[in-house]
Amino acid sequence: MMRLAFSDLRDHAATWIGAFLVAVGCGYIGGWAVSIEASAETFDVLRSVGSVVIAFSSVAAVAVLALTANLTVDTQRRSYALWQLANMKPRLVSAVVLVQLVVVAVLGAICGTLLTTITFPPLFPWVFGARVEYAQAVPRVGAALMPFVWLAVAGTFLCGGLKGARSAGRTSPLAVLRESKPRRAGMTWMRVLLFAGLAIGAWQVAAIMIGSVPGVVMNWSLYLPILTTAGIAAVGPLAFAAILKAWTSVVPQSRWNAWYVARHTARFGLSASTSVETPIMVGFGLVAGIYSVMSIWADYSGQHGMTFTGLDWTAAILMLGGPVLLCAIGAAVSVVMTSKSRTRDVALLIAGGARPRTLLAAAACEAFIHAVTATLAGMAAVAVSNVVTAYAVGMPLFDGLAFGEGLAVSLAGFVLVLAATLVPTLAALRKEPATVLAMGE
Repeated sequence: MMRLAFSDLRDHAATWIGAFLVAVGCGYIGGWAVSIEASAETFDVLRSVGSVVIAFSSVAAVAVLALTANLTVDTQRRSYALWQLANMKPRLVSAVVLVQLVVVAVLGAICGTLLTTITFPPLFPWVFGARVEYAQAVPRVGAALMPFVWLAVAGTFLCGGLKGARSAGRTSPLAVLRESKPRRAGMTWMRVLLFAGLAIGAWQVAAIMIGSVPGVVMNWSLYLPILTTAGIAAVGPLAFAAILKAWTSVVPQSRWNAWYVARHTARFGLSASTSVETPIMVGFGLVAGIYSVMSIWADYSGQHGMTFTGLDWTAAILMLGGPVLLCAIGAAVSVVMTSKSRTRDVALLIAGGARPRTLLAAAACEAFIHAVTATLAGMAAVAVSNVVTAYAVGMPLFDGLAFGEGLAVSLAGFVLVLAATLVPTLAALRKEPATVLAMGE
Protein backbone atom coordinates (compact mmCIF):
# COMPACT_ATOMS: atom_id res chain seq x y z
CA MET A 1 0.00 0.00 0.00
CA MET A 2 2.75 2.47 0.93
CA ARG A 3 4.62 1.77 -2.31
CA LEU A 4 1.46 2.49 -4.33
CA ALA A 5 0.78 5.68 -2.36
CA PHE A 6 4.25 7.10 -2.94
CA SER A 7 4.53 5.99 -6.57
CA ASP A 8 1.16 7.57 -7.38
CA LEU A 9 2.22 10.80 -5.67
CA ARG A 10 5.32 10.82 -7.84
CA ASP A 11 3.40 10.11 -11.05
CA HIS A 12 0.74 12.75 -10.30
CA ALA A 13 2.98 15.35 -8.68
CA ALA A 14 1.44 18.12 -10.79
CA THR A 15 -1.97 17.37 -9.26
CA TRP A 16 -0.70 17.26 -5.69
CA ILE A 17 1.58 20.30 -5.89
CA GLY A 18 -1.32 22.63 -5.14
CA ALA A 19 -2.23 20.82 -1.94
CA PHE A 20 1.45 20.78 -1.02
CA LEU A 21 1.77 24.57 -1.44
CA VAL A 22 -1.30 25.16 0.72
CA ALA A 23 0.18 22.91 3.41
CA VAL A 24 3.43 24.90 3.19
CA GLY A 25 1.51 28.14 3.75
CA CYS A 26 -0.35 26.71 6.74
CA GLY A 27 2.87 25.31 8.19
CA TYR A 28 4.52 28.70 7.80
CA ILE A 29 1.76 30.58 9.62
CA GLY A 30 1.56 27.89 12.30
CA GLY A 31 5.32 28.09 12.73
CA TRP A 32 5.04 31.81 13.37
CA ALA A 33 2.33 31.25 15.98
CA VAL A 34 4.33 28.71 17.99
CA SER A 35 7.51 30.76 17.63
CA ILE A 36 5.74 33.79 19.08
CA GLU A 37 4.60 31.60 21.98
CA ALA A 38 8.18 30.41 22.46
CA SER A 39 9.40 34.02 22.48
CA ALA A 40 6.81 34.78 25.17
CA GLU A 41 8.69 32.51 27.59
CA THR A 42 11.25 35.29 28.07
CA PHE A 43 8.94 38.23 27.27
CA ASP A 44 5.52 37.77 28.83
CA VAL A 45 3.88 40.63 26.89
CA LEU A 46 3.79 38.33 23.84
CA ARG A 47 1.86 35.66 25.73
CA SER A 48 -1.47 36.09 23.94
CA VAL A 49 -0.13 37.21 20.55
CA GLY A 50 0.38 33.68 19.21
CA SER A 51 -3.24 32.87 20.07
CA VAL A 52 -4.36 35.91 18.07
CA VAL A 53 -2.48 34.66 15.01
CA ILE A 54 -4.06 31.22 15.36
CA ALA A 55 -7.57 32.59 15.96
CA PHE A 56 -7.61 34.77 12.86
CA SER A 57 -5.73 32.38 10.58
CA SER A 58 -7.62 29.23 11.57
CA VAL A 59 -10.74 30.10 9.55
CA ALA A 60 -8.74 30.63 6.38
CA ALA A 61 -6.54 27.60 7.09
CA VAL A 62 -9.45 25.20 7.64
CA ALA A 63 -11.39 26.49 4.65
CA VAL A 64 -8.45 26.43 2.24
CA LEU A 65 -6.96 23.14 3.44
CA ALA A 66 -10.27 21.29 3.39
CA LEU A 67 -11.28 22.58 -0.04
CA THR A 68 -7.88 21.88 -1.55
CA ALA A 69 -7.72 18.37 -0.11
CA ASN A 70 -11.18 17.51 -1.35
CA LEU A 71 -10.56 19.04 -4.79
CA THR A 72 -7.28 17.14 -5.14
CA VAL A 73 -8.94 13.83 -4.34
CA ASP A 74 -11.86 14.62 -6.64
CA THR A 75 -9.64 15.37 -9.64
CA GLN A 76 -7.94 11.99 -9.15
CA ARG A 77 -11.15 9.93 -9.23
CA ARG A 78 -10.38 8.43 -12.64
CA SER A 79 -7.09 7.03 -11.35
CA TYR A 80 -8.83 5.53 -8.34
CA ALA A 81 -11.42 3.99 -10.65
CA LEU A 82 -8.65 2.31 -12.63
CA TRP A 83 -7.26 0.88 -9.38
CA GLN A 84 -10.62 -0.75 -8.71
CA LEU A 85 -10.75 -2.14 -12.22
CA ALA A 86 -7.35 -3.68 -11.47
CA ASN A 87 -9.09 -5.64 -8.67
CA MET A 88 -8.06 -3.37 -5.84
CA LYS A 89 -10.53 -3.43 -2.94
CA PRO A 90 -12.47 -0.21 -2.34
CA ARG A 91 -11.40 -0.04 1.31
CA LEU A 92 -7.74 -0.21 0.26
CA VAL A 93 -8.29 2.58 -2.28
CA SER A 94 -9.66 4.82 0.46
CA ALA A 95 -6.75 3.92 2.74
CA VAL A 96 -4.18 4.81 0.07
CA VAL A 97 -5.87 8.18 -0.49
CA LEU A 98 -5.78 8.96 3.22
CA VAL A 99 -2.09 8.03 3.38
CA GLN A 100 -1.39 10.36 0.46
CA LEU A 101 -3.24 13.21 2.17
CA VAL A 102 -1.20 12.74 5.35
CA VAL A 103 2.10 12.51 3.47
CA VAL A 104 1.47 15.67 1.43
CA ALA A 105 0.18 17.57 4.47
CA VAL A 106 3.10 16.62 6.72
CA LEU A 107 5.76 17.25 4.06
CA GLY A 108 4.22 20.62 3.22
CA ALA A 109 3.89 21.61 6.87
CA ILE A 110 7.51 20.60 7.56
CA CYS A 111 8.70 22.76 4.66
CA GLY A 112 6.55 25.63 5.95
CA THR A 113 7.97 25.42 9.47
CA LEU A 114 11.51 25.19 8.08
CA LEU A 115 10.80 28.41 6.21
CA THR A 116 9.60 29.93 9.49
CA THR A 117 12.84 28.88 11.16
CA ILE A 118 14.80 30.81 8.53
CA THR A 119 12.63 33.94 8.33
CA PHE A 120 11.25 34.40 11.87
CA PRO A 121 14.34 36.01 13.51
CA PRO A 122 15.04 38.58 10.74
CA LEU A 123 11.35 39.44 10.19
CA PHE A 124 10.44 39.69 13.89
CA PRO A 125 11.61 43.33 14.29
CA TRP A 126 9.82 44.29 11.06
CA VAL A 127 6.49 42.81 12.20
CA PHE A 128 6.61 44.10 15.78
CA GLY A 129 8.35 47.39 15.06
CA ALA A 130 5.15 49.43 15.38
CA ARG A 131 4.75 48.60 19.07
CA VAL A 132 7.11 50.18 21.64
CA GLU A 133 6.23 47.55 24.23
CA TYR A 134 7.74 44.82 22.01
CA ALA A 135 11.07 46.60 21.48
CA GLN A 136 12.89 44.49 24.07
CA ALA A 137 11.50 41.14 22.89
CA VAL A 138 14.01 38.53 21.71
CA PRO A 139 12.75 36.23 18.91
CA ARG A 140 12.97 32.50 19.62
CA VAL A 141 12.03 29.83 17.11
CA GLY A 142 9.58 27.36 18.66
CA ALA A 143 11.23 24.25 17.20
CA ALA A 144 9.91 22.02 19.98
CA LEU A 145 6.34 22.98 19.13
CA MET A 146 6.62 22.50 15.35
CA PRO A 147 5.40 18.85 15.42
CA PHE A 148 2.06 20.09 16.76
CA VAL A 149 1.74 22.27 13.68
CA TRP A 150 2.43 19.28 11.44
CA LEU A 151 -0.24 17.25 13.22
CA ALA A 152 -2.77 20.07 12.99
CA VAL A 153 -2.24 20.48 9.25
CA ALA A 154 -2.39 16.72 8.68
CA GLY A 155 -5.57 16.45 10.75
CA THR A 156 -7.27 19.21 8.78
CA PHE A 157 -6.24 17.59 5.49
CA LEU A 158 -7.69 14.28 6.67
CA CYS A 159 -10.98 15.85 7.72
CA GLY A 160 -11.22 17.82 4.49
CA GLY A 161 -10.44 14.87 2.25
CA LEU A 162 -12.26 12.17 4.22
CA LYS A 163 -15.44 12.43 2.17
CA GLY A 164 -13.47 12.33 -1.06
CA ALA A 165 -11.39 9.36 0.12
CA ARG A 166 -14.50 7.38 0.98
CA SER A 167 -16.08 8.30 -2.34
CA ALA A 168 -12.95 7.19 -4.19
CA GLY A 169 -13.46 3.69 -2.88
CA ARG A 170 -17.24 3.49 -3.02
CA THR A 171 -18.05 5.04 -6.39
CA SER A 172 -18.58 2.66 -9.31
CA PRO A 173 -15.48 2.70 -11.56
CA LEU A 174 -17.58 2.62 -14.73
CA ALA A 175 -19.62 5.59 -13.55
CA VAL A 176 -16.45 7.60 -12.88
CA LEU A 177 -14.87 6.76 -16.22
CA ARG A 178 -18.00 7.88 -18.07
CA GLU A 179 -17.80 11.34 -16.47
CA SER A 180 -16.27 14.05 -18.64
CA LYS A 181 -15.25 16.10 -15.62
CA PRO A 182 -15.25 15.95 -11.80
CA ARG A 183 -18.44 16.48 -9.91
CA ARG A 184 -19.73 19.77 -8.63
CA ALA A 185 -19.36 20.55 -4.96
CA GLY A 186 -22.50 20.32 -2.89
CA MET A 187 -23.79 20.59 0.65
CA THR A 188 -22.99 17.80 3.06
CA TRP A 189 -24.20 17.00 6.54
CA MET A 190 -20.79 18.12 7.83
CA ARG A 191 -21.28 21.56 6.30
CA VAL A 192 -24.77 21.80 7.77
CA LEU A 193 -23.55 20.89 11.25
CA LEU A 194 -20.64 23.31 10.97
CA PHE A 195 -22.93 26.13 9.91
CA ALA A 196 -25.29 25.38 12.79
CA GLY A 197 -22.44 25.46 15.30
CA LEU A 198 -21.07 28.73 13.91
CA ALA A 199 -24.54 30.31 13.85
CA ILE A 200 -25.09 29.35 17.50
CA GLY A 201 -21.67 30.73 18.40
CA ALA A 202 -22.36 34.02 16.61
CA TRP A 203 -25.74 34.27 18.37
CA GLN A 204 -24.13 33.73 21.77
CA VAL A 205 -21.46 36.35 21.09
CA ALA A 206 -24.14 38.82 20.00
CA ALA A 207 -26.14 38.08 23.17
CA ILE A 208 -23.08 38.79 25.32
CA MET A 209 -22.34 42.05 23.49
CA ILE A 210 -25.84 43.50 23.63
CA GLY A 211 -26.37 45.11 27.02
CA SER A 212 -22.72 44.85 28.12
CA VAL A 213 -20.33 47.70 28.90
CA PRO A 214 -18.26 49.09 25.98
CA GLY A 215 -15.07 47.34 27.07
CA VAL A 216 -16.76 43.93 26.96
CA VAL A 217 -18.41 44.73 23.63
CA MET A 218 -15.09 45.71 22.10
CA ASN A 219 -13.34 42.51 23.21
CA TRP A 220 -16.07 40.28 21.81
CA SER A 221 -16.73 42.28 18.64
CA LEU A 222 -13.48 41.11 17.03
CA TYR A 223 -14.81 37.53 17.01
CA LEU A 224 -17.97 38.34 15.05
CA PRO A 225 -16.29 38.79 11.62
CA ILE A 226 -14.57 35.43 12.15
CA LEU A 227 -17.83 33.64 12.96
CA THR A 228 -19.94 35.25 10.23
CA THR A 229 -17.29 34.71 7.56
CA ALA A 230 -16.80 31.10 8.57
CA GLY A 231 -20.57 30.60 8.56
CA ILE A 232 -20.90 31.71 4.93
CA ALA A 233 -17.90 29.58 4.00
CA ALA A 234 -19.64 26.56 5.54
CA VAL A 235 -22.67 26.98 3.25
CA GLY A 236 -20.54 28.09 0.30
CA PRO A 237 -22.06 25.71 -2.30
CA LEU A 238 -25.50 27.19 -1.65
CA ALA A 239 -24.56 30.80 -0.94
CA PHE A 240 -22.17 31.27 -3.84
CA ALA A 241 -24.50 29.61 -6.34
CA ALA A 242 -27.42 31.84 -5.32
CA ILE A 243 -25.37 35.05 -5.34
CA LEU A 244 -23.71 34.22 -8.68
CA LYS A 245 -27.00 33.40 -10.36
CA ALA A 246 -28.62 36.58 -9.05
CA TRP A 247 -26.08 39.20 -10.05
CA THR A 248 -24.87 37.67 -13.32
CA SER A 249 -28.43 37.41 -14.61
CA VAL A 250 -28.50 41.23 -14.77
CA VAL A 251 -26.07 41.16 -17.71
CA PRO A 252 -27.83 40.15 -20.97
CA GLN A 253 -26.58 36.71 -21.92
CA SER A 254 -27.16 36.90 -25.65
CA ARG A 255 -25.13 40.05 -26.41
CA TRP A 256 -21.67 38.77 -25.60
CA ASN A 257 -20.60 35.20 -26.23
CA ALA A 258 -17.63 35.45 -23.88
CA TRP A 259 -19.86 36.41 -20.95
CA TYR A 260 -22.28 33.57 -21.74
CA VAL A 261 -19.46 31.00 -21.76
CA ALA A 262 -17.92 32.41 -18.56
CA ARG A 263 -21.24 32.45 -16.69
CA HIS A 264 -22.05 28.93 -17.79
CA THR A 265 -18.61 27.66 -16.73
CA ALA A 266 -18.80 29.40 -13.35
CA ARG A 267 -22.33 28.15 -12.61
CA PHE A 268 -22.16 24.61 -13.91
CA GLY A 269 -18.45 23.88 -13.85
CA LEU A 270 -16.73 21.57 -11.42
CA SER A 271 -16.28 22.07 -7.72
CA ALA A 272 -13.64 24.70 -8.46
CA SER A 273 -16.24 27.46 -8.24
CA THR A 274 -16.59 27.00 -4.50
CA SER A 275 -12.86 26.32 -4.13
CA VAL A 276 -11.95 29.58 -5.86
CA GLU A 277 -14.59 31.82 -4.32
CA THR A 278 -14.21 30.65 -0.71
CA PRO A 279 -10.62 31.90 -0.18
CA ILE A 280 -11.42 35.32 -1.67
CA MET A 281 -14.58 35.61 0.42
CA VAL A 282 -12.77 34.63 3.61
CA GLY A 283 -9.97 37.13 2.93
CA PHE A 284 -12.43 39.94 2.18
CA GLY A 285 -14.68 39.09 5.13
CA LEU A 286 -11.88 39.02 7.70
CA VAL A 287 -10.07 42.13 6.45
CA ALA A 288 -13.15 44.28 5.86
CA GLY A 289 -14.83 42.89 8.98
CA ILE A 290 -11.95 43.78 11.31
CA TYR A 291 -11.47 47.23 9.79
CA SER A 292 -15.22 47.88 9.99
CA VAL A 293 -15.35 46.96 13.68
CA MET A 294 -12.32 49.15 14.37
CA SER A 295 -13.97 52.00 12.46
CA ILE A 296 -17.06 51.73 14.67
CA TRP A 297 -14.89 51.96 17.76
CA ALA A 298 -13.01 54.94 16.34
CA ASP A 299 -16.31 56.78 15.78
CA TYR A 300 -17.62 55.76 19.20
CA SER A 301 -14.43 56.92 20.91
CA GLY A 302 -14.54 60.25 19.11
CA GLN A 303 -18.14 60.89 20.16
CA HIS A 304 -17.39 60.09 23.81
CA GLY A 305 -14.09 61.92 24.11
CA MET A 306 -12.02 58.75 24.33
CA THR A 307 -8.64 57.98 22.76
CA PHE A 308 -8.39 55.13 20.33
CA THR A 309 -5.19 53.72 18.87
CA GLY A 310 -6.75 52.00 15.88
CA LEU A 311 -5.27 49.17 13.85
CA ASP A 312 -1.52 49.73 13.54
CA TRP A 313 0.93 47.85 11.33
CA THR A 314 1.76 45.18 13.90
CA ALA A 315 -1.87 44.40 14.70
CA ALA A 316 -2.82 44.31 11.01
CA ILE A 317 -0.02 41.87 10.16
CA LEU A 318 -0.70 39.58 13.13
CA MET A 319 -4.46 39.43 12.62
CA LEU A 320 -4.75 39.60 8.85
CA GLY A 321 -1.37 38.61 7.38
CA GLY A 322 -1.97 34.87 7.76
CA PRO A 323 -5.52 34.82 6.34
CA VAL A 324 -4.57 36.97 3.36
CA LEU A 325 -1.54 34.80 2.53
CA LEU A 326 -3.50 31.55 2.79
CA CYS A 327 -6.45 32.86 0.82
CA ALA A 328 -4.20 34.08 -1.98
CA ILE A 329 -2.52 30.69 -2.24
CA GLY A 330 -5.82 28.83 -2.05
CA ALA A 331 -7.53 30.88 -4.75
CA ALA A 332 -4.70 30.52 -7.25
CA VAL A 333 -4.12 26.84 -6.51
CA SER A 334 -7.79 25.97 -6.95
CA VAL A 335 -7.88 27.37 -10.48
CA VAL A 336 -4.55 25.84 -11.51
CA MET A 337 -5.69 22.41 -10.33
CA THR A 338 -8.58 22.50 -12.80
CA SER A 339 -6.40 23.23 -15.83
CA LYS A 340 -6.77 19.71 -17.20
CA SER A 341 -10.54 20.01 -17.36
CA ARG A 342 -10.16 23.48 -18.88
CA THR A 343 -8.01 22.00 -21.67
CA ARG A 344 -10.83 19.68 -22.69
CA ASP A 345 -13.43 22.44 -22.46
CA VAL A 346 -11.36 24.73 -24.69
CA ALA A 347 -10.88 21.94 -27.23
CA LEU A 348 -14.64 21.32 -27.37
CA LEU A 349 -15.40 25.02 -27.84
CA ILE A 350 -12.77 25.38 -30.57
CA ALA A 351 -14.21 22.34 -32.31
CA GLY A 352 -17.62 23.99 -32.06
CA GLY A 353 -16.39 27.12 -33.83
CA ALA A 354 -15.40 29.41 -30.94
CA ARG A 355 -12.65 31.96 -31.63
CA PRO A 356 -9.51 32.09 -29.47
CA ARG A 357 -10.11 35.73 -28.53
CA THR A 358 -13.60 34.80 -27.35
CA LEU A 359 -12.21 32.07 -25.10
CA LEU A 360 -9.56 34.40 -23.65
CA ALA A 361 -12.23 36.99 -22.93
CA ALA A 362 -14.37 34.26 -21.36
CA ALA A 363 -11.48 33.27 -19.07
CA ALA A 364 -11.11 36.89 -17.94
CA CYS A 365 -14.86 37.18 -17.38
CA GLU A 366 -14.86 33.96 -15.38
CA ALA A 367 -12.17 35.33 -13.05
CA PHE A 368 -14.22 38.52 -12.67
CA ILE A 369 -17.37 36.53 -11.88
CA HIS A 370 -15.57 34.54 -9.17
CA ALA A 371 -14.10 37.70 -7.59
CA VAL A 372 -17.40 39.62 -7.58
CA THR A 373 -19.39 36.67 -6.22
CA ALA A 374 -16.90 36.16 -3.41
CA THR A 375 -16.87 39.88 -2.63
CA LEU A 376 -20.66 40.10 -2.40
CA ALA A 377 -20.72 37.11 -0.04
CA GLY A 378 -17.99 38.72 2.06
CA MET A 379 -19.96 41.97 2.18
CA ALA A 380 -22.90 40.07 3.63
CA ALA A 381 -20.70 38.61 6.38
CA VAL A 382 -19.24 42.04 7.19
CA ALA A 383 -22.67 43.70 7.23
CA VAL A 384 -24.01 41.19 9.78
CA SER A 385 -21.09 41.61 12.18
CA ASN A 386 -21.15 45.38 11.70
CA VAL A 387 -24.86 45.69 12.46
CA VAL A 388 -24.55 43.70 15.69
CA THR A 389 -21.54 45.70 16.91
CA ALA A 390 -23.08 49.06 16.03
CA TYR A 391 -26.37 48.14 17.74
CA ALA A 392 -24.54 47.02 20.89
CA VAL A 393 -22.93 50.46 21.36
CA GLY A 394 -25.84 52.55 20.12
CA MET A 395 -24.30 53.62 16.81
CA PRO A 396 -26.04 53.76 13.40
CA LEU A 397 -26.39 50.18 12.17
CA PHE A 398 -24.30 50.54 9.03
CA ASP A 399 -21.86 53.04 10.46
CA GLY A 400 -18.17 52.36 9.89
CA LEU A 401 -18.45 49.88 7.00
CA ALA A 402 -14.90 49.64 5.63
CA PHE A 403 -15.26 47.79 2.37
CA GLY A 404 -12.29 49.58 0.83
CA GLU A 405 -9.67 47.52 2.69
CA GLY A 406 -11.48 44.33 1.77
CA LEU A 407 -11.71 45.36 -1.88
CA ALA A 408 -7.92 45.42 -2.00
CA VAL A 409 -8.00 41.73 -1.09
CA SER A 410 -10.64 41.04 -3.73
CA LEU A 411 -8.58 42.86 -6.35
CA ALA A 412 -5.50 40.84 -5.45
CA GLY A 413 -7.59 37.67 -5.60
CA PHE A 414 -8.95 38.66 -9.00
CA VAL A 415 -5.45 39.22 -10.37
CA LEU A 416 -4.27 35.85 -9.09
CA VAL A 417 -7.33 34.01 -10.40
CA LEU A 418 -7.06 35.86 -13.72
CA ALA A 419 -3.47 34.76 -14.17
CA ALA A 420 -4.27 31.21 -13.09
CA THR A 421 -7.19 31.14 -15.57
CA LEU A 422 -5.49 32.70 -18.58
CA VAL A 423 -2.32 30.60 -18.42
CA PRO A 424 -4.03 27.19 -18.84
CA THR A 425 -6.38 28.69 -21.42
CA LEU A 426 -3.44 29.92 -23.50
CA ALA A 427 -1.76 26.53 -23.12
CA ALA A 428 -4.94 24.78 -24.25
CA LEU A 429 -5.24 27.03 -27.31
CA ARG A 430 -1.81 25.87 -28.50
CA LYS A 431 -2.93 22.24 -28.62
CA GLU A 432 -4.72 20.58 -31.48
CA PRO A 433 -8.38 20.10 -30.44
CA ALA A 434 -8.72 16.74 -32.20
CA THR A 435 -5.64 15.40 -30.37
CA VAL A 436 -6.92 16.59 -26.99
CA LEU A 437 -10.35 15.05 -27.48
CA ALA A 438 -8.92 11.81 -28.82
CA MET A 439 -6.64 11.47 -25.77
CA GLY A 440 -9.51 12.15 -23.42
CA GLU A 441 -7.72 14.99 -21.59
